[in-house]
Amino acid sequence: MAPTESSLLLPSGSGRSNKKEASGDKWDLAYIVYFTLGLGYLLPWNAFITAVDYFAYLYPDASVDRIFAVVYMLIGLIGIFLIILFSHKSHAFVRINVGLLLFVISLLAVPLIDAFYVKGRVGLYKGFYATTAAVALSGVADALVQGSIVGSAGELPERYMQAVIAGTAGSGIASY
Repeated sequence: MAPTESSLLLPSGSGRSNKKEASGDKWDLAYIVYFTLGLGYLLPWNAFITAVDYFAYLYPDASVDRIFAVVYMLIGLIGIFLIILFSHKSHAFVRINVGLLLFVISLLAVPLIDAFYVKGRVGLYKGFYATTAAVALSGVADALVQGSIVGSAGELPERYMQAVIAGTAGSGIASY
C-alpha cells in the first residue's frame, strides 16, 4: 500500500489516535490541568477588559480600552520575545509559577487601589496610572505563563494543546 501525501507530512511514529491509554492520562488529570492553565492565563486580561466601563467612568479623559490594550499587548510581546531569547536559562515550571503569582498580584492591586485610594471618586488619575501598571504586570505574567504552557503542551500529544486552547476559550466565557 502506497503512502498518501498527508501521511508523508507526519513525523515517523506519529499515530493519529490520541487514546488515553497511550498518553498515560487514565483519568484525564493532565488534560484537566492544561485546560485549567489555559483558562487561567487569559482570565486576568478578560477581567481587566470586562471592567473597562467602570474604568472609563472613573477616568473619563482617558481612552481606557485603547491604553489597556496597547500596554498589555506591547508588554506581552516584548516579554515573549525576551523569553524566546533566554528560555534556555530558565525552566517552564518556574516561569509558569512566577507568572501565576504576578497575575494574583496584578488582580489584587486594582481592588486595593480602589478601596484605599480611589474610593469610587472620578478623575484621580494616579489611580489610573497604578491600574495601568497592574495591566502591564499582567502582560508580563501572560508572557511568562502563556509561552511556557503552550511550549510544554506542544511537546505532548495534540489533545493537551487542544485542552489549553479550549481553556483559553473558556476564560472568555467565564469572565462574563
